[in-house]
Amino acid sequence: MIGTILSSVGLAWYVIVWALGAIGLCVARSRYGKPQPRTAAISLPPDELPGVSILRPLRGLDCNLSENIESSFLQDYPGPFEIIFSVAEEGDAAIPIARELMRKYPRVEAQIVIGEEIVGVNPKINNLIRPYRLAQHDVLWVVDSNVLSSTSTLFNSVRLLTTPPPAGQARVGLVHHLPYAIYPDAGIGARVEQAFLCTTHAKMYLAINAVRLGSCVTGKSCLYRKSDLERAADKKRKGGKGLVLADGEGGLAAFGKYLGEDNMIGEAIWEDLGLRHAMGGDIAGNAVGSMPFQTFFRRRVRWIRVRKYMVVASTIIEPLTECFVLAILGAYLLRRFFSLSPWLTVPLHTITWFTLDCVIFHTLAHSSPSPSRHRPPSHDGPGVAFAKAWLVREALALPIWAFAMVGNEVGWRDNGQSYKVQLDGSVRLAGAGLI
Repeated sequence: MIGTILSSVGLAWYVIVWALGAIGLCVARSRYGKPQPRTAAISLPPDELPGVSILRPLRGLDCNLSENIESSFLQDYPGPFEIIFSVAEEGDAAIPIARELMRKYPRVEAQIVIGEEIVGVNPKINNLIRPYRLAQHDVLWVVDSNVLSSTSTLFNSVRLLTTPPPAGQARVGLVHHLPYAIYPDAGIGARVEQAFLCTTHAKMYLAINAVRLGSCVTGKSCLYRKSDLERAADKKRKGGKGLVLADGEGGLAAFGKYLGEDNMIGEAIWEDLGLRHAMGGDIAGNAVGSMPFQTFFRRRVRWIRVRKYMVVASTIIEPLTECFVLAILGAYLLRRFFSLSPWLTVPLHTITWFTLDCVIFHTLAHSSPSPSRHRPPSHDGPGVAFAKAWLVREALALPIWAFAMVGNEVGWRDNGQSYKVQLDGSVRLAGAGLI
């Protein structure tokens, strides 16, 4: 009796995961299936558009850095906007590139803030806090240095953020953009990262946001109001839902005790303010460049370890959303209920899964801010190299997850520090480390 109930639950889960994949594909085709316009369709006079402060934290020479940050200068936005770059150290190699672009576009208001301020353990927030305070406008667009944006992204995002909601719905409090890997080199690490971002991650990210089960945000490219963030941080610290923020300064600084600040900010705006999230048809082009496999491995381990205390349930069931684990589960259940041979169901499952991923990959490529014709290979695939990387990614999903679940130490890029993730999801310095 118990076995039948558990098997029935397992079969239902198998169907649900496939349904989420189908939802992800439908969203991808409807939202990203056509090339995004390179200029925004202007329908409002400039004086009705809010000003925007674009905050771009920089550290070193990321892949495609000059083109990435130049895309902020090229935004086709008729309202006022400013760009504030920030670097932690005076000698950072990104500074000359930012200054050259400032000379190239003198009509765009831009500045560089040099020197971080320690308000927590999160290096990104420490780098952002001074620009956050200096921002002239309430609407903030926080964009990572390795992100390339289309020229219409800002206008389209502001439109989503400011459009009055339908009757009975809350207004939009945060606009975020789907990360999509561009410019991977030929190395296996970069290709595996491409396969992950452009298939599994994209598929589930789109599906979860479509069904609105909860907050699901990555911080590569996000728009929100500074005033909303201040209110959300204040409300959360006074007994709001979820995890507790840091004491002391409010706003962005209050999230400085977490490495997953994007998840926390999204949760605070969603749960504590009751505001909606929105995704438009613009993509955050995530320039991958050269990435050794060990770097990919460490990144995946880091984010699983950071998330496992923040979003416990989804992290625990993550292996049951992966192709090969689900194939084994499905083979057992389909044999039990329908007498179907695993020699049929496992290959059919895997081939169909890979085909779905390839279709999503190609569909999203239509809206990429960097078409392959500009500087191949921006996102060439899926081909033989992509298929190999896909197989490696799927085969290692469970071992990487298992390794991540038994440890608590993580690193941050190449700063030589390691951090210990604590039971409340926050982190503390733990000395030097590699993960």
